[in-house]
Amino acid sequence: KPTKDALQRLSPVENLLLGSLAGVGTKMVNYPLLYAKNNVQQGLPISLDPRKVYRGLPAACLNLGATTAVQFWFTSHFQRLILGGEQRTLSATEELLSAFGGGVVSGVPCSMWELIMVQQQRFGGSLLRVPEQLVRQHGVAVLVRGMLPCIGRESLYTTAMLGVCPVIQRTLKDSYGMESNTALAVGAVSASILSATITQPMDTIKTCQQGDVGQTTYGNIMSTAQTLKNKHGIVNFCTKGLSWRIALIATAFFCVNNFKQALAPIVFPEKPHMHTSSSVDQ
Repeated sequence: KPTKDALQRLSPVENLLLGSLAGVGTKMVNYPLLYAKNNVQQGLPISLDPRKVYRGLPAACLNLGATTAVQFWFTSHFQRLILGGEQRTLSATEELLSAFGGGVVSGVPCSMWELIMVQQQRFGGSLLRVPEQLVRQHGVAVLVRGMLPCIGRESLYTTAMLGVCPVIQRTLKDSYGMESNTALAVGAVSASILSATITQPMDTIKTCQQGDVGQTTYGNIMSTAQTLKNKHGIVNFCTKGLSWRIALIATAFFCVNNFKQALAPIVFPEKPHMHTSSSVDQ
């Protein structure tokens, strides 16, 4: 019988903390993949110089830490709303809907952090100086540059990470007897290919908009999409940097879910049933 996911057993504040730790740990592992993906999407060369590869890492850690915290908190919040006080396991559909809601909300802070990170990757600058310069040169409205495609991307990304991935893992583990980490790896790869392919155009538009805040080449969402289609063709526009992004998301899904499983019983040892299993559904 499947049991509750860790997110259902923790309070909202505990989910914020767990999400922050899982997000920062994940980004420390896979940041070079994000650097490569962003450069390929913008048509920029990929450097092997660690000083360039890891430029923007603090903003990325803050971004994924804060964004994952928001995703965990709101996903668990929507789970509680759906359950309405019932003591039962969520259905797969309910897990997906909860994760989708958490992703929509998380797109707002995620977009702002990624704006700073993309600007740092392109032009350097400190974590505090970059947003100050952006606002001074382009006005406060620059902070929402690329936000709508980011919200769309995060809604589907979170659905896959906190919905599709654990559902696949639980199904393979409970119904087919697959070992937990193997099932998680299969779930992570499957969900990452699905979410990366679906959201790739939105991610490319967002990255190009945030790399060109002066709108020299890329304007609003529709004009950016048209420019990318004219420059690269519809197929390349929809797949530019996709292989890097699949690798990025697969490692993120695997690491976030692994960090979630590993850290929950360590950070919250007083919680019941946190030590019973290493699977997503403990």
